Amino acid sequence: MVVSLLMLAACGSPSTDNETSSSQPLAAGHLQPTDTKRAPVDPDAPVSTLATGFTDAGFQLMRAQPATENLVFSPLSIGHALLMASGAADDPTAAAITSAFGLPQGTEADEAWNNLDQSMLASSGTNTALDGTPTPILTMADRLWPAVGASPNQGWIDLMSTHHGASVETIDPANEQASRQRINQWVSDQTNQLIPQLLPAGFINPGTVLVLTDAVYFKAQWQSVFGKYGPEVAPFTMLDGSQIEMSYLVDFDQPGPRGAGDGYVGAEIPYLGNDFTMLVIVPEQGRFGEIRSRLSAGFVDEVDATFSSGPYKLQMPEWETTSTIDLLGWLTDLGIAPGSYPGIGPGASLAGAVHGADITVDEIGTEAAAATGMGFETSGAEGTEMVVAADRPFFYLVRHAESGAVLFAGQVTDPRG
Repeated sequence: MVVSLLMLAACGSPSTDNETSSSQPLAAGHLQPTDTKRAPVDPDAPVSTLATGFTDAGFQLMRAQPATENLVFSPLSIGHALLMASGAADDPTAAAITSAFGLPQGTEADEAWNNLDQSMLASSGTNTALDGTPTPILTMADRLWPAVGASPNQGWIDLMSTHHGASVETIDPANEQASRQRINQWVSDQTNQLIPQLLPAGFINPGTVLVLTDAVYFKAQWQSVFGKYGPEVAPFTMLDGSQIEMSYLVDFDQPGPRGAGDGYVGAEIPYLGNDFTMLVIVPEQGRFGEIRSRLSAGFVDEVDATFSSGPYKLQMPEWETTSTIDLLGWLTDLGIAPGSYPGIGPGASLAGAVHGADITVDEIGTEAAAATGMGFETSGAEGTEMVVAADRPFFYLVRHAESGAVLFAGQVTDPRG
């Protein structure tokens, strides 16, 4: 326990080199936002529509990944990056993004993000963890990286600043290595070094006119940390039916919510402060693929509807997952890439899109980070009523309690990594 706490304390917090401060590095001349203050929150903005759209698109992306491998990614980061890009797109490309990600129409989507973003960030650091550090920690950062001499639309630059908190810094694509290293360093800083190399070699080339980056970092302590009952060793049943011995985190005092539905059991585990939770969905043996095919925002609502409060035994492994996803093929199938983004520059198209994510779940809580980059180019105890045992492949979502927005999602098919 002591070692774990010391390690968490040593992690620190990611850099705050982001969002709205007028001291942020900005490109010179017309590329500088005319206003770096965040717009006031519109209380009537369609936040629920935005969160649902991001979640549904995220599950579609999950089903495009191998079903047999561990996975972590951020529907929030990917959805937000595409929302930002839609503001610079022509009408057909913007319509494709709106359709694929279920976005509210027009500027309502930007208003919804501004509301959601500021609401989630207001929850950051409002409680104190066992090691004395603030919890939860949530940072979300965005930066536009136009090439020297590029001329993105000033209205788009201003919208990205006021409604999305995006700062601006120029790069020189002719110096590919230095530009890529600068962007990767920024992403690493924003994610507490969990995503050290987002952009691969060759992502930037002399034709690059702009790179857009979105980064999310989350760290939170469980409302009730594990360790009171000690670990349990029990089998974990793999997808092929074979079994491995695993050590599980166990709690007999979880009060709920938890429930069971057609083909699954589930539980919602709160982080300290109750502003964020982890939803765990464990399919019945042999029904993993079926439940995976049903995953959607509507299915999550169905899971939530089964929940009731009451004592239950929670059994869950610790796990760590790192994933890298090339998004370009998926976005091409959706009609979003290459597309047309005249707000970025004449003839600008989406030529590269990558996503990286990392998550660690242990007895204390969760630490996770994700980043998205897009490159644009021209031409139990007594009284226990129920057991939720993640002793077979399962899914998980880290959610914002108020909006239902999914910050991170994934599956664990082999908790050994």
